[in-house]
Amino acid sequence: MHEYLRAVGFSEAHTRKQLKELVEWVLDKPERVSITSKSGGSNVAEASREVGGRAGVTVIGEVDEYGNIIPEYYFPYISSTRISSESVTSCTHESAREGYIGMCEDYRVGLALIFHVTNVVDVVRGMEDLDLKFTRVCFSALAKDATVILPLDQPERVPDRARNREEDAQLLEDAAKGDIGAIAHVADEEIRRYKYIMEHLRDTDVFTMVESFFMPHGLESDQYYLMGTIQSANLVSNKMTGERFWRMLVESNGIPVTVAVNEKDIQGVPQAHCRLKCHVWLTGALKR
Repeated sequence: MHEYLRAVGFSEAHTRKQLKELVEWVLDKPERVSITSKSGGSNVAEASREVGGRAGVTVIGEVDEYGNIIPEYYFPYISSTRISSESVTSCTHESAREGYIGMCEDYRVGLALIFHVTNVVDVVRGMEDLDLKFTRVCFSALAKDATVILPLDQPERVPDRARNREEDAQLLEDAAKGDIGAIAHVADEEIRRYKYIMEHLRDTDVFTMVESFFMPHGLESDQYYLMGTIQSANLVSNKMTGERFWRMLVESNGIPVTVAVNEKDIQGVPQAHCRLKCHVWLTGALKR
């Protein structure tokens, strides 16, 4: 995951020595440390240090008998408190390390979104407490390339578009539960959309017909090709390296995602109501 370090301003961290120095920098003066015990006598520690814009690097490891954190792995992050979905269905422990993968089946997207869980210690505590369930997620994403695209509609039409998305999501949910009327309506709508696309695809650019999407990208299950409408954009400077990166709130298929991308890796200047097209590593913080 070191290739996504550049998204938060660490584009020059390539060698093992540089990555080791970065981990040591985090552990030297972490701004947030969380520790929890596991059954069997082991423990899990999570140490994070911010570089600006509520983004930074987190180190996961174990605390030894002297109180020092022995690092196991690290990951870059950009945090968000905006609830993206309330459709979390499962959370699975990674086999090779003390990490977790979440899955969210949101009807607004039409596929199961698989993401890297960033609040590891909270999830470990939840796994130990069988009565603690996570039902919500705050999505964030790190992009290694991005392009700004002009908007399709005028800003004043956004509320109507959002309302239509909610209606579509409700129909899909009803259809999944076996509602015959909803199934028929969804089928008719899909046929109508297919006919429209086939009629216009020959002489119309696809990005004038498609406003937003979430598509799996590559072989990694938590990497996606994403396009959505920019709600806000702020340029942030990494206080350690001086590199600048964009922190953006992007809405794709009605789902808000906080996105970080290096200033050097984006084409165009992000502005509200424009669209963003990018390849991302999807992460999320699970909430109760």
